[in-house]
Amino acid sequence: MKRANVYIVVAIAVVVWAALLQWQGVTLKPSYLKPYSWAVAAAVVVFEAFDRWLWRVGPVPRLMGRPLVRGTWQGEFDSTWVDPATGARLGPRPAYLVIGQTYWNITVRLLTSESQSRSLVGALSATRDQGATMQWTYMNEPRLRLQAGSRIHHGAVMLDVHGHPPGRLTGSYWTDRDTKGELTFERHSPRLHSDFAGAAADAAFSH
Repeated sequence: MKRANVYIVVAIAVVVWAALLQWQGVTLKPSYLKPYSWAVAAAVVVFEAFDRWLWRVGPVPRLMGRPLVRGTWQGEFDSTWVDPATGARLGPRPAYLVIGQTYWNITVRLLTSESQSRSLVGALSATRDQGATMQWTYMNEPRLRLQAGSRIHHGAVMLDVHGHPPGRLTGSYWTDRDTKGELTFERHSPRLHSDFAGAAADAAFSH
């Protein structure tokens, strides 16, 4: 939900409120609308605070049925991609998944020693009975010196979120260069890292 939606909801509430007052025979006065701007401002502040911080305090995520996955996750990916220089598949390799999360939105970066992937569109679907799933599309940019053998490409990911609170993420990905693979993440740090080296040095993953 965006801020514009808050204005729309408040406006609809004001119209309905005015219509109900008239239906009850109450004469409306212009002065009744003076608090409107304050009501809108208060609604926007509460909405922003909830979206960014309040929803992830204490037991709220579980009560709301929306798992808190924000932070950096340590794990690995196993791709069907074949190195054109050697003709060999490389097997499982380490990776870090950096998830930015508000109540309504997620952003995702996948960090490896060779490239970074940034989400283009992402969503988290959650139900109380069936758990949660993360989906996003992304653009992957290998390091410049590797792009001759591994071009920039796009793809999509789907991960299942396991546990309350989440303790493991597992799933698959597909790319537009006809490769696919599996992803597993089992260790978590609350920090949001920006590169592979920084994530690898996080002490939270050494315990």
